[in-house]
Amino acid sequence: NPVMVAKHVHATVLTTLFKHLRDKALPESELATIQDTLLTCLPRQIKTYLFTPEGLVRLVPMQVNELTTVIQHHRASLLAAVTNAFQQGWPTADAVVVSPHRLEAIIDTLSNELQVVIQRLFQRLQWALQQLDRLRKVAASKGALDADEEALRSRCERLVKKLKGQARRRINQAEGIDDTNTYSVLAAEGFLPGYGLDTGTVSITHVAPKFGSDIADWELRRSSALAVREYVPGNLIYANAHKFVPRTFHLAPEEPLVFAVDVINEAVRETGGLNQTATSAQTASMATTHILGVQVCDVDAPHQSYISDDEDYRFQLPVAVFGQDQGRHSGGRAYDWGSATLHFKRGLHLRLVNVGAAGTVKATGDMGYPVCLVCGQSRSPMSTPKELDTFNAHHTDRCGQATRKIAFYAAVVADVLVLPDCSSKQIAYSLMESLRQGAAEVLNMEISDLQIQVIGKPGTEHYDALLYDPMPGGSGLLEQMLNHWPKVIDHALTLVKNCPAACDTSCIDCLQHFRNSFYHDQLNRHTAQSLLEQWGDQLQFSHDIPAVLPNGTQTQQPGNPPEQQLAAMLTAAGLVNFETEKPIPI
Repeated sequence: NPVMVAKHVHATVLTTLFKHLRDKALPESELATIQDTLLTCLPRQIKTYLFTPEGLVRLVPMQVNELTTVIQHHRASLLAAVTNAFQQGWPTADAVVVSPHRLEAIIDTLSNELQVVIQRLFQRLQWALQQLDRLRKVAASKGALDADEEALRSRCERLVKKLKGQARRRINQAEGIDDTNTYSVLAAEGFLPGYGLDTGTVSITHVAPKFGSDIADWELRRSSALAVREYVPGNLIYANAHKFVPRTFHLAPEEPLVFAVDVINEAVRETGGLNQTATSAQTASMATTHILGVQVCDVDAPHQSYISDDEDYRFQLPVAVFGQDQGRHSGGRAYDWGSATLHFKRGLHLRLVNVGAAGTVKATGDMGYPVCLVCGQSRSPMSTPKELDTFNAHHTDRCGQATRKIAFYAAVVADVLVLPDCSSKQIAYSLMESLRQGAAEVLNMEISDLQIQVIGKPGTEHYDALLYDPMPGGSGLLEQMLNHWPKVIDHALTLVKNCPAACDTSCIDCLQHFRNSFYHDQLNRHTAQSLLEQWGDQLQFSHDIPAVLPNGTQTQQPGNPPEQQLAAMLTAAGLVNFETEKPIPI
């Protein structure tokens, strides 16, 4: 997987630089430069990134440009070490993932990726400091803080002390992560291999009950692909025999994006800013509703109640998550599946936008989660109108700004199976759900180990059905599915043909379960059965799908209908790195 490859390339580059220091085969001046750079850019504790040597908060996070200079100076030896590391037993079928130009690109962008992690840590510090500053002003005007404000101030102070290395967490409180050690933090944030610790970049702090509890606050991490579905207002998080509700979001100090959402076609596009020109033509034909969106972020989840022995089922808020293909991936393979086409793409860049509670979005078109953009507090979208009015009035008075209904979005890089150009949502959802449950039986996996996303195409009634792997770095489940395709199809057919309830469309005995409640009305086991029988259980390799990188060559749209039709056919086949409007020399 490209994400895992990048982590190991980062580790190999750093290991090779330290090896140069041990071997002392280079001139002393070069060794001194390497040593000074590593000590500066990779300090023992993360506090150096955020605070000056005098202990003051930096105005901007520490820059690691010196590391770029060192890497470029020793690029040849670093590339040789990385290439040698990936030549040892790497599967031939996945050679494209570790091709020379891919490895070179990862090496050249290492410093930029490290800077991204440092910036993420700096944003967490800035959020805590901004909240502390706001609470000081509130205390000055009111004389005393409310109980919830006191609790927030205590959590912010603990976060600042943790980032400054003054409040280390015990090893049994954070899944074994030393969250002040630089290398531990870089592994937890996905920059280095974590070997079980790189569980995601979005953290949730479970705030323990104040009285009568033997637990303390603790933190868990999740990938953004899961957090955008789960860490939202109104959902319940079950952990350590307690129930918690996401409440206070650590919003980044940046302007929210604006999304145009077509609920009927399940399509979403960003509008305004740099993408205004690119999206104006697409959004013009959409029956859109516009909504503000903020990036999924760290969240505090106060204790709600203990888990009762009488509870047979766990509650999970059904949410409406729409997807946007960012038009970038690391290549893959195309297959003929009967008369259909199936694509396997590595490292597809997606944007997932959670626009609200599924029931409300579908029934009334009312989107968003009530959130105060000043302090980050929220309420469930299923709250009563009276509670929402009280929440809005309280924050308008306290924070000086009315609450807003916002969406949460996440940028996701994942391996996917794509069934392009489905003629209906029913086909897209029914087939992908039956394949997912068939794979769960064959591969002995959990249903949630793979996620379904259907992406609508504005102005058409066609949909791309995606089955993607949300695990950071990938788990290999999709490739195992392809390797066991006949068995997956056999189990999927058994599921949809032999429903114990003999339902007309779908039910809890076949395709329905609480995790797919958003699209229960689109599931039809008979539709899935008909197409599975029609397309059969064999996949035939068609062609390799070339990678689509940010510097793609297609820069100008075709100028006449036949060329536009040809471009659409090439894109549907996964052959996207083509040039348009290019004169042919005579």
